[in-house]
Amino acid sequence: MANAQAASLTARLQLPQSNNNLDMKVVARQGSQCAELSQLFEGIQRADSAIIVSAARVTKFTRRQTIFFAGDAIKEIVLLTEGSVKITQLGENGSAVILRLEGPGQIVGSVGSAQRGRHCSTAEALLTCRALVWNAPTFEALSERFPLLQRNTMRILARRLQMLEGRFREISTER
Repeated sequence: MANAQAASLTARLQLPQSNNNLDMKVVARQGSQCAELSQLFEGIQRADSAIIVSAARVTKFTRRQTIFFAGDAIKEIVLLTEGSVKITQLGENGSAVILRLEGPGQIVGSVGSAQRGRHCSTAEALLTCRALVWNAPTFEALSERFPLLQRNTMRILARRLQMLEGRFREISTER
């Protein structure tokens, strides 16, 4: 995965450069490459990956663009293909605390129910970024259709929780 993050996922996927000229057949053909480059697609068959990828749109985020704010409803699922994103939360004193940095192949932010979920953090593009973006109801339907997609999403969230628990333990045991 480290090699995948170092290389531009967008370049490796050979995604179109323009949203207006998006050729979904090109995006769909790249599903197998996406499967190799993101934990989200781990174990998913090539044909199924192509279907999942083809349901997304390619979106560009400019440097310092806020992708979503803490408290916003989860309307989209964002898989970063190029660039980096800073995930922050506001502390009690109003200062921003960096929770993590996301890179190519990683989901940006929360993944929750399209009807109930809210982002618990703010995401800001550190560099110009490109991403595969699904609207939340579509991603939810895909997760029901492809159980491995749902399993992988849960594994990603579990890893994030483990990392946060580890950080909490480190902070709690510092003298």
